[in-house]
Amino acid sequence: MNHRTESEKLTPPFTQQARSPFFSSGFLILVGGCLALFLYLVFQSESGNSDSSQPAAVEQVTENSQKAKRKELIAYLQQHPDDEFAHFQLGELIQDRAPYQALENFSHVTSRHPRYYEAVEAIAEIALEQGLPERASAALFILVREYPEEGRFQKSLAQLLFAQGKYNRALRYARRNIELGGDQAEDYLLVAEILKQAGRTIEMTGPLKQALYLEPDLYAAHLNLAYAGLYTGDLETATREARWCLAEKPESTTALRYLALINRNQGNIEKSLAVINQALQIDSEDIECLLLKADLLIYQRKGAEAYALLKPLYEAQQTDRRYVSALARAAGLSGKREEALELQQLNQRLIKNEDLRPSSLQSESVQKTQAGRK
Repeated sequence: MNHRTESEKLTPPFTQQARSPFFSSGFLILVGGCLALFLYLVFQSESGNSDSSQPAAVEQVTENSQKAKRKELIAYLQQHPDDEFAHFQLGELIQDRAPYQALENFSHVTSRHPRYYEAVEAIAEIALEQGLPERASAALFILVREYPEEGRFQKSLAQLLFAQGKYNRALRYARRNIELGGDQAEDYLLVAEILKQAGRTIEMTGPLKQALYLEPDLYAAHLNLAYAGLYTGDLETATREARWCLAEKPESTTALRYLALINRNQGNIEKSLAVINQALQIDSEDIECLLLKADLLIYQRKGAEAYALLKPLYEAQQTDRRYVSALARAAGLSGKREEALELQQLNQRLIKNEDLRPSSLQSESVQKTQAGRK
């Protein structure tokens, strides 16, 4: 029999020493993974910050470069004021930040410069933006002659002439724009609005219908179609279109005025007054509505009421022939004969002054000749 010592009895023959969890392989893998994730997140954060700051840095570098170039060109032009190339370069650099100075620089570029027409286009653009119609029209006339097939120049010139009240000349360029492919609703609307101001109402329907074919919900086209129907005697169309406009914009005093005019033309004076009063509740200073109400009151022989309605407007409206004429009729009807006579004389002077204005039919060559004499 084998005899074991007391110590041998207490220690099993194959017992292994217990390992500390802090040094297990699983723990080491976990720590390594966390460290890798941490480093990845740090890298991504730094990379993101770098990416977000990069455009700003590039922009700053570009701005500094352009600033240095502007200073260099300005200094150079002080020594060489006739250098067209330097003027063109400086104009391009400062067009957005100093448009008036850029306009001056582009004006030094002559037809000898290879980019002359780019300079002319820049002049037109700046002049339109800054409200310089004469400079803009001079540049646009050059461009439409040089590029007769370029519709955008035709359209810009049409819009400019329209704004200047030169309706018949504006119509020529607006129609030419459409001939060259201007097939947007706004192109046809422009033609219709020019025809409206030129007093050629009967011609408005065609372009307006084309505009609505291209853009069925174009509010301005519907409103103009109501106007065209009203003044060509197509009251059914006028009523339908005016009501469509009111459904879209219930606060439209223009649409309400058209309905009031339709009722007046149909002999419904009281209903016309009710509608125009509704419009004046929306805008008590709408001069068109006030003139229509005065006209209705005069028709009803209510001269004193019409006079009381119009007289407070004299200071602001004394150069408006329609207003002066209406006030003269109201004054005469209310027994103010001396004032009515004075107003009639004022109206005659206004007519005479209007007749002395240059005609919108005046040819371009006449305008150039006049400009050359200044």
